[in-house]
Amino acid sequence: MGLIFDANSDQQRRAFAERAVLRYWLRQPSIAARYGDKGRQRCVEDMLYTLVYLEAAVSTGSMEIFRDYISWLKSIFICFDIDIDDLAGTLETLQEIFIERGDVIQAEFLQDSLRLMDTMEDVPASRLTEDNPFKVMAEDYLKRLLSQDQSGATDLIFNAADAGIPIPNLYMNVLQPSLQEVGRLWQMNRVTIPQEHYFTAATKTIMSQLYPYLMQRRLNGRRLIATCIDGELHEIGIRMVCDVFLMNGWDAVYLGASIPVKEIVTLVELEKPEVLALSITIAPNLPKASALIAAIRENPRCDDTKIIVGGYPFNNCPGLWRRIGADACARDAAAAISWAGLRFPQQAS
Repeated sequence: MGLIFDANSDQQRRAFAERAVLRYWLRQPSIAARYGDKGRQRCVEDMLYTLVYLEAAVSTGSMEIFRDYISWLKSIFICFDIDIDDLAGTLETLQEIFIERGDVIQAEFLQDSLRLMDTMEDVPASRLTEDNPFKVMAEDYLKRLLSQDQSGATDLIFNAADAGIPIPNLYMNVLQPSLQEVGRLWQMNRVTIPQEHYFTAATKTIMSQLYPYLMQRRLNGRRLIATCIDGELHEIGIRMVCDVFLMNGWDAVYLGASIPVKEIVTLVELEKPEVLALSITIAPNLPKASALIAAIRENPRCDDTKIIVGGYPFNNCPGLWRRIGADACARDAAAAISWAGLRFPQQAS
């Protein structure tokens, strides 16, 4: 269920995307003049992403995943000054082709998003919310790194740590919402991809420099392995989870981004961690996560390992973690350690 094409058939998917775009463009004679040949190729690439997200949503039975993707696309169209009618038109054309093919479920998912498109937000709200006790510090951190002042941003975080603000609080209330805000600003066409990448790289460096603050407790004999699924490059959130477990005395090991399924299963079999923490930020990676969890469940040498998942798709689709076979889901590091029965430090200001 969910595979529109044969597994791993990129050629079939691209041919389908080109067919859908061509059909819509032939119905809109003015569109070629507006976008040109490069614009058409960009439309095909966008259609490929749409198909991949649709497959992920259908395979997990999660209309919320596809709705969220279309909501994101809508805001991209608006913020980059692209005609929103072209988004609706291409989705309607795609739905039409699925109906012709007899792919009822895919057509229903498209209809659901088309029906709700008018109610989807045009511009995403700021991630630096008023209820954040460190909102002013987060805004300062954001400003410094967007100005490429890594030294100043580093000083800001280390001065706060030296003043006694717990590292997990800095993670949850300064670094994490600032990263989310940069993503929102890119979505709104207000920062560039290089700026976003610089911000992420600088934040990783600052986190690595904080490790002396983390290694202050004796290990309690409990073990966690944290990793990103194969193809997943968004790693800062799971690094934060790993660090907070480490601060609670766990032998917490972070493997890195984009680790192949087979390698994770082998390591779990050998190391036998109490907990495996998986990060999935991009919805098309959910089938790989499901396959990984199934492989671990089928291996009797992994029976004692609990699996907790987290990442953007789970935050927007309650119950998704159950559908892929996990034992639990955590929105952030605080929720992860709460599930494990650990202590999150009291807020300090």
